[in-house]
Amino acid sequence: MNFMIPLRPAAWMALVASVLCGTAGVMLAQHYPIHPAWMLAVWTGVAFASFFGWQSLPMLVPALVPVIGLAPWTGWFAVEELDLLVLAVAAGGYAALAITEPTTRPVAWRFRALRWRSAVLVLMSVFALSAAISVMRGVDQAGGLHPGWWQGYQESMNSLRLGKPLLLVLLLLPLWLQASNLRPSAVLRLARGAWVLVLLTASLSAIWERWIYTGLLDFSTDYRTTGGFWEMHIGGAALDGCLAISAPMALLWLLRERQPARFVAAIAVMLVAFYACLTTFSRGVYLAVPIGLAVCAVLWAVQQRQGTPEHDAAPSAYLPGDAALPVGWTLILLSSVAVAAWVLFGAGGYRALLALAGSAALWVALPARRATWPVSQLRTVLALSPLPALVLALAGWALIDLVPKIAYALDGALILLGLVLCWRWRHGVVQPVQAFLVVSTWIASLAAIWLVAFHWGEGRDSLLIAAVLASLALGWLATQWSVRPAAALRQADWRVRGLLWTACLLVCGVVASLGGGGYIGQRMSTGQQDFEGRMTHWGIGLGLLKSTDEWLLGKGTGRFPASFAAGGPFEDRVGDYRWNPGTDDPSQATAAPGMLGMSEVPTVTLSSGLHQLGHGEMFRLSQRLQAVSGQVGATVVLRTQQRTRIRVEICEKHLLYPLRCIDREADVQPLGGAWQTVQLPMGTAPADFGGSRWMPRQLTAAVALNWRGSLVELRGVQIADSLHGPLLYNPDFAGGMARWFTSSDRIHMPFHMKSLPLHVLFEQGVLGLALWLGLLASALWRCSLGAARRHPLAPATAGGLIGFLIVGLFDSLIDAPRIAFLFYAMLALALGLRTPSRRVPRGEEVDDTPLETQFADADGESERMPLAPARRSRSGEA
Repeated sequence: MNFMIPLRPAAWMALVASVLCGTAGVMLAQHYPIHPAWMLAVWTGVAFASFFGWQSLPMLVPALVPVIGLAPWTGWFAVEELDLLVLAVAAGGYAALAITEPTTRPVAWRFRALRWRSAVLVLMSVFALSAAISVMRGVDQAGGLHPGWWQGYQESMNSLRLGKPLLLVLLLLPLWLQASNLRPSAVLRLARGAWVLVLLTASLSAIWERWIYTGLLDFSTDYRTTGGFWEMHIGGAALDGCLAISAPMALLWLLRERQPARFVAAIAVMLVAFYACLTTFSRGVYLAVPIGLAVCAVLWAVQQRQGTPEHDAAPSAYLPGDAALPVGWTLILLSSVAVAAWVLFGAGGYRALLALAGSAALWVALPARRATWPVSQLRTVLALSPLPALVLALAGWALIDLVPKIAYALDGALILLGLVLCWRWRHGVVQPVQAFLVVSTWIASLAAIWLVAFHWGEGRDSLLIAAVLASLALGWLATQWSVRPAAALRQADWRVRGLLWTACLLVCGVVASLGGGGYIGQRMSTGQQDFEGRMTHWGIGLGLLKSTDEWLLGKGTGRFPASFAAGGPFEDRVGDYRWNPGTDDPSQATAAPGMLGMSEVPTVTLSSGLHQLGHGEMFRLSQRLQAVSGQVGATVVLRTQQRTRIRVEICEKHLLYPLRCIDREADVQPLGGAWQTVQLPMGTAPADFGGSRWMPRQLTAAVALNWRGSLVELRGVQIADSLHGPLLYNPDFAGGMARWFTSSDRIHMPFHMKSLPLHVLFEQGVLGLALWLGLLASALWRCSLGAARRHPLAPATAGGLIGFLIVGLFDSLIDAPRIAFLFYAMLALALGLRTPSRRVPRGEEVDDTPLETQFADADGESERMPLAPARRSRSGEA
């Protein structure tokens, strides 16, 4: 690395940006609610790593977004960990740009894969200006800027909070551009890897939540996963948007991958993501993800077919010419699996589906025939192959009550034997005996499925299952009976076989989710009712725009919750909270008539909603606990001007849905607004409260008001048990809202516009919406029909944006900062992608290598060109 004294204007600008980002990051880290010294050390380490790895880390920032939010533990709201991460990466990266020079030259312009054209830059700048005006209008609507760490949805800091994501993305774009100029393949590898990690981390967090709180196979409980997105504590579709925008990138990886191990890893990621999408129980996800994946697949296929005119990658560079399966055959195969899965699941449950998945794996692995045999000999082999299955079925049926688990053992042994034989003869069978062994093993695995279903279902629907499985076997034998048997699958490439087996697994998963519980059916049955509710809510939201000025420029960023609370239906207003820092002047601490007044010490004002209250409708002030044992009691110090009912609870709860709880309520009289102490004995905590060591469930303590339209001022909340003593941190709010968090489990509409375009319209007006739609249209055009259509990432970026927009038809999405960051990052990437030029200088040979290879070759060429000593700076090597 060559160090230099910054003399150029660009270097000085980078140095100023680094200093500003570093100053802001250090200040935020020092105010971190939990162990600020440790956070400052971590922040410094990330900044140093970014200094030395600035060509990689900025592109990888999105990968951490699904798991970096810790607000339920820290209580931070206006500022969060994403801000610290981006500031650290930017501080280190801009410092490297300012005081160092890379050891390689930028690649030739025709190889560069990331560039924002002048028109796009102008459009992005004007939209950024519109967003800045919207933030200022939001702050003004909130009564001016009053900086604070602990403000909520209705205060001025919420406008800055929702305005930050676009700024954070713009802060990273120069680093993306400089890195791509040096190594254009980084745009391909790092961007794709980052978005695959976005999908993987979001999906794994959702799977972990279901494993802990409901079980992986429970599809009937009214429980929708939220994963690591704490922003869903007031509803929303943060997880849905994350899955929709990132899933096409994983599909693109799967379609382009040619290494067996990584191909299997890509399939695993897709299966994990499929389960996460399924358990969101979101109709928007069920529509958005398939459409986004289809768009990605179609654009990828178009790329392969249009590669010839400019000597792009030929289709054979990705899939062998004989690898494709006829669409009709594929649909018939998947339909047959779906019918079998539906019948099997009704009688044999998940075990029968698992056996069917194993048999499907054996089926797609059947090797091709590599020798010419007489037709009579081939038909003899096919005719005799069901006999071992019949013998197995009869023997297993006779022994099924005598030998425990024999059905599962036989099925596992047959699948293992069949896969070993298929691997042994993977290049093709050349003798009739080999064909007989592999075919009879596969048909015998169908008989083993029947035994599994018979054992688990105790004989229920055994004849129907036998008929379906026999139909599968006979149907396949019929396709092989002719003189020229159908062998499309057995001749297919291993990647096509893997994709087909993955499709079979997805079919089984859909059948299991539909047949394993009624919650999906319930969600589908209420679609019309929910849509009518959305229409009514949209009308109310747009009715809050009163003047021409508000229609043109918007109400202001982050102002929907406050506007709805002030001008929405009276009976729909929700609870809220305010942190009061207190006053040192005792004369100001007296309560005026009808008011709570000021307090000498910090307090929190908590209010309840005006809607009908129930267990899930209360607005809660909560804190995460480590452990609870023995006798539990709570003490609340409060004052109020009207009668109310206070509730304290401790529940096994991830974010929205409580499982087991211990709780106590008490009626509170006003006592003239004087301070009073309320004691609430909560009983004994269950012995296994919080789950086991290997399956721990998060314990959450909460205080709420179970009285419509009431308001109290809390001076202290303490919970203690007989084993650990006091359990809460910051019980007197002296540290602000540190460690405290809020949630509204069931009442969500007053916090969201519930439509992405209408949300932009409400905040930025007609002008802002027009600019926003212009950016989207430009990005989709570039990646589908425009200048970036042949870039390897174009299909996934277009599919991700379309999937995100479909989810956004029924949810605001970008009113959650982390999701807004992902959206603007994907949008900026799509706007900047550029297909490297294929025009060949006179006298040079035509380069017909794939784009990925050209990117890599360009990187290698740049690395072989040492950088000349700097002529515009005084530099030296370190």
